[in-house]
Amino acid sequence: MKILVISDTHDRREPMELLLSTKDAKDADWIIHCGDIGYDDDWLRNAFHGAVTIVSGNCDFGSDLPRETVVERDGTQFFITHGHRYLMGGLDRLGYRAEELGCSVVLFGHTHSPLVTEEGGILFVNPGSLALPRQANRRKTYAVITGETDNWRAVIRELPEA
Repeated sequence: MKILVISDTHDRREPMELLLSTKDAKDADWIIHCGDIGYDDDWLRNAFHGAVTIVSGNCDFGSDLPRETVVERDGTQFFITHGHRYLMGGLDRLGYRAEELGCSVVLFGHTHSPLVTEEGGILFVNPGSLALPRQANRRKTYAVITGETDNWRAVIRELPEA
């Protein structure tokens, strides 16, 4: 299975359109948006050929999207959240919530900075931002996750220039 993880697009559809034109997107089975999508959730569901999961972020005012969700795929529980309620002081609170929910993969956004790390048997993935990156090189990023049954690998990729 191939999963694309994006976050923090903040009503900027153009980077999502560019991502969906890439080989990564054409080969993907599932796309996950970790919040702060703005009003583009229906557009993304219609534009992508596979499964789509979207949670709300702290800037998705009035959204009826869930704040967090757990989705099972290929024998693995994925905890999907924006992260703003958990990130005070590091990844500990995200990890505790994942353990409480029986999840071994945590997908989150909010910081606009990409991260892939494994701690305590939990894979944490923050794709960064497709629209408003905060890391020093200002590159727009997303994550690609591949694998199956608790053998998942994640990499951060840069969105190609238009």
